[in-house]
Amino acid sequence: MYEELQKFDIVLLVGNYGAGKSQIAKEYFEARKRVDRHELRHSLKEMTEHGKQWTPEDWNEDTEGLIKHMEHDIICHFLERNVKVIIDNTSLTKKSRKIYIEYAKRYSKSIACVFLQRDVKRLLEENRQKEYSVPDHVIVHLYAQTEVPSHDEGFDTIVFS
Repeated sequence: MYEELQKFDIVLLVGNYGAGKSQIAKEYFEARKRVDRHELRHSLKEMTEHGKQWTPEDWNEDTEGLIKHMEHDIICHFLERNVKVIIDNTSLTKKSRKIYIEYAKRYSKSIACVFLQRDVKRLLEENRQKEYSVPDHVIVHLYAQTEVPSHDEGFDTIVFS
């Protein structure tokens, strides 16, 4: 299923916490450069706060602006150099996906979307087994806000998984 997506310049993984995005990125797209805001949050906290670990309680609007700026620079850096990327974020709303479609247009790149829809009960169970779980209410809120990706948004292809 994922082999057909190798030809696309940008692959956007869309799914709630615990849906399996990072596992798919590692298993099927290891040759690509992976961009993940979650990892950027961890790296920024560890670097700026002398090794302290990031937790979901550390999330704040101000720092998130910096994270998005860093993500932007990283994605643009790779696309300018014709390096294929996989974007590993929740991206559950049209608004949150729009920036990635804009990158594809700006750099004349192809973009594919992989939508990982999972049952909310399964997501909550999987999340509770993680070392750094997010609060249940975050998963429930994101689940309720989910907008199924469509070609009208500008994707070249969408895979429902």
